[in-house]
Amino acid sequence: MLITNHVLSGALIGAAASSPAAALPLAAASHFALDALPHWGKWLSKSHFLRVAVADGLTGLAVMGAAAAVTPPARRAAVVAGMLGAAVPDLDKPTRIFFGFSPFPRRVDEFHSRIQDEAPGRFYSHEVVAGALFAAGFAALTVAARAKAGAQARAQGATGAADADRDDTGADGAGGRARAGLFARSRATTGLLAAMRERP
Repeated sequence: MLITNHVLSGALIGAAASSPAAALPLAAASHFALDALPHWGKWLSKSHFLRVAVADGLTGLAVMGAAAAVTPPARRAAVVAGMLGAAVPDLDKPTRIFFGFSPFPRRVDEFHSRIQDEAPGRFYSHEVVAGALFAAGFAALTVAARAKAGAQARAQGATGAADADRDDTGADGAGGRARAGLFARSRATTGLLAAMRERP
């Protein structure tokens, strides 16, 4: 399956996961599950594979950046962990091309190769449809998370405003009591002076 779709599925898993620690292994496992499903592949030549891989890799990186940017801060770490976990199992492809080796044990590479269900002619019917579903699911969860974060921010703002009002009311009440006390003492002093002047 295209790395872009793995990234989208990882973003969806991260958006639904309870934490980055949960998102990472779930997304990594999802990579192998998706590769076992029918998907586009069986390249005509190495140059054909490279053309697809470069375009797919750049698109996947762009999707990672966009998904991280639109995710609320409280959920961003889990989404990023999900995307990384879903993409890492395909790290053997660029390392083989550029460095001539795979970073994974031989048995992992053999298993990864054996489960592939690839065939040409599946780009629109499989890859595009899968990508659209993953993107729609991620978008729905992200909109819900942003709405929840906005509601929490508004609730905290309302609480802060109420606390400020109470503080202001308390200050006004204390000031009023102080002024009333000063006025009462002033009247008492004035009355005392008047009584002293009236004495013969």
